[in-house]
Amino acid sequence: MWKKILPAVAFAFTASALNETIDTYKYYLSGPKTDLPKSQYEHHFADVAIALLEKRLGNEPIPALPDDNVTAILQLKQYLGTDKLKELLEPDTEEADQIWHGIINKSGDGWKPSDARGVIFLPNVSAATFAAWYASPNADAANLAANPEHYVKETVTTSTGLASQILEGWNGLTMNFTIPNFGAPNRTADPFLRPLPDFPIQQAGDKVLRDGTRYGVLHISLRDVNGSDYGQPINGFEVYATVWSQDGIPDDYVEQESRHEIVEIVNLTLQCKKDVDSGNFTMPSA
Repeated sequence: MWKKILPAVAFAFTASALNETIDTYKYYLSGPKTDLPKSQYEHHFADVAIALLEKRLGNEPIPALPDDNVTAILQLKQYLGTDKLKELLEPDTEEADQIWHGIINKSGDGWKPSDARGVIFLPNVSAATFAAWYASPNADAANLAANPEHYVKETVTTSTGLASQILEGWNGLTMNFTIPNFGAPNRTADPFLRPLPDFPIQQAGDKVLRDGTRYGVLHISLRDVNGSDYGQPINGFEVYATVWSQDGIPDDYVEQESRHEIVEIVNLTLQCKKDVDSGNFTMPSA
């Protein structure tokens, strides 16, 4: 179920949002230029990921997979495992490295945002709850199912925040990169990051290719929202995710990343809710 809405205040940065009911919960999603249900983005990415892995597997045998392509790609990734996925996708990550160097070489001094926003109403989950869950090992455990084009995410805690090694795709552009410094935004180094004073929880980090080249910046911001502003009986929270890339990036890549982030926001917040309800995640002591 979905339709266009125009919240007057809450979406000051975006023109419209899709109102979706997903697993019985309300989501107001925006960012991509083409407004489609989250499931449509997700099934498309599943087709892309299945085709890519089938191409790399060639005649190697794999187990029978279900008809639903989202479930099928998850089971295939689980069957193959981290090391095999890295091996299979190495030619694609090498190609992506070359593509990003080409984008950087033709870029000027500007940066382009790929935005995705979700206002979310999940009982017993607030902005602080999701932020703590996202910083926990539960987030890495949920990563494979968070997007069909997620293949690997390995995160460690550092003295300044989090550091992750990630293998993922944007509509087939498959990258192996690190985020070595996910923590408080550094607006001196990155003045293009939006201030977003109404979002009290913010983290950002560089996206770095294997040769050490910075090719992007991830910025995630969170805030609580009043349910009454959306006609909801409970309060919710907003996730505002932006991937910044240098201005030579083609518009299609910008759009595909926005769609990728929408799928990720929904699936990660749903898993956070499941972990809270099951007791698999509890808020750390203050």
